[in-house]
Amino acid sequence: MRKLLYINSCVNRETSRTMRVSTELVNKLKDDYEVTGLVLEDEELVPLNSTRLNERSALLSEGDFNNAFFNFARQFAEADCIVIAAPYWDCGFPAMLKIYIENISVPGIAYKYSEEGIPTGLCKAEKLYYVTSRGGFVPDEGDLGYKTIEAMAKYYGISQVECISLQGTDIPTTDIDEAIENIAAGFAAL
Repeated sequence: MRKLLYINSCVNRETSRTMRVSTELVNKLKDDYEVTGLVLEDEELVPLNSTRLNERSALLSEGDFNNAFFNFARQFAEADCIVIAAPYWDCGFPAMLKIYIENISVPGIAYKYSEEGIPTGLCKAEKLYYVTSRGGFVPDEGDLGYKTIEAMAKYYGISQVECISLQGTDIPTTDIDEAIENIAAGFAAL
């Protein structure tokens, strides 16, 4: 069966509106995929500091792509479809998602360079859904988190990236339940 990787970078999961929308999406897709959920808040993600970067470089020079150091990268590269849940956070997304991206951006697993130095994606996924909620009304172009994921997806060879955004969630007149139902109704076309 095809694999769907659900990357959840939501905080306050009990009340997260982003998580509610992404859960609706994953529930719609789960009949077509074997779903693996990854809750970044529960993972031991470590940024690439000098020590870790040197360790990674040594493993790469040895060609040791099966090392546990690269588990996240292999899991990401082997997924057929990816859902990333990330709230709109200071014009971007939570730091844990950036650390995750550092850990999956591995040459030889997620991408490689051509002889001309151009990145060529190695990931299997054809589609990546970026699910977010924004307190106000922010166009996709103004969401640096989405723009980062869109750019990285191209780097990884993922040709289709779709942003699903729940807007105006901090405006008192927004009926959150109705807004989520309206977005979820659009999933019927998937």
